[in-house]
Parts: sequence; structure tokens; C-alpha cells
Amino acid sequence: MHYSQIPGFEGVYLEDSWVLQIIREANSLVFVVDLVLRESHPSYSSPTAGEQYCYRRAQVTFGSLRSLRWESGVSRAATDASGETDLGSFDEFRVRADGYALSGDFGSIVLAADAPIISFMTRPTQHEDAQ
Repeated sequence: MHYSQIPGFEGVYLEDSWVLQIIREANSLVFVVDLVLRESHPSYSSPTAGEQYCYRRAQVTFGSLRSLRWESGVSRAATDASGETDLGSFDEFRVRADGYALSGDFGSIVLAADAPIISFMTRPTQHEDAQ
């Protein structure tokens, strides 16, 4: 199943969203991202000057973490144009029968957890066009 079929993910585009941080907590895995919103998303606004997309800072949280296998990717995070750490984007974000499979520059993650939830952080982001 494609991630766009997960409730709350209908109006987002993960392939060009930027992973800024991954936080492993006792019972959850949290991705802090500059999330690309599609025009169909209720929080969409026109991209700011110099940006290709509407970006919003968000957390993607997998709660009730039951298992996690993480093979590291990049040994050193990049720094984006705004000076923030950038772990790349999502190459894969797939729902499997036994959980989720995610991959990108941050590595490959297979996990079993509750469905992910997107929560927006207080401020919109200023992210440079990656093209």
C-alpha cells in the first residue's frame, strides 16, 4: 500500500520532503521533516519565493513501536542552505503486512508500530529549492 493511503498522508509528498532528524524514543520513532504539502492539503499555501514546494515543519511519529531494524545510511549529514542538518529525503515509504519499510540517505528502516501520525510544528519552513 502506498503511504498516501494512510489517514493524514493524503495531501503530502514525501519523495521531496527533507528528513532533518530521526529520534528513537522508548516506544516510538519520530522523523522531524520539512514536509511537502500538495495543493489538496488543507494547510497548503503557495510556495515562497525561490521554493518549488509548500514546505511545513512536521513530525512523523510511529507510536507503540514493537520492532525496529535500522541499517544506517549516510555517515555524515549534509547541511542545507539554511544551515540545518539534512538527512536527505524518503526514497521509499511503504506499508507492509507486518509494518513499514522506509529508506533514503538516512538508511533503511523496517519497523512494526502503530500507523504513523503527522503533527505540524509551529512555524512554516524556509527551504531552498533542491533542484
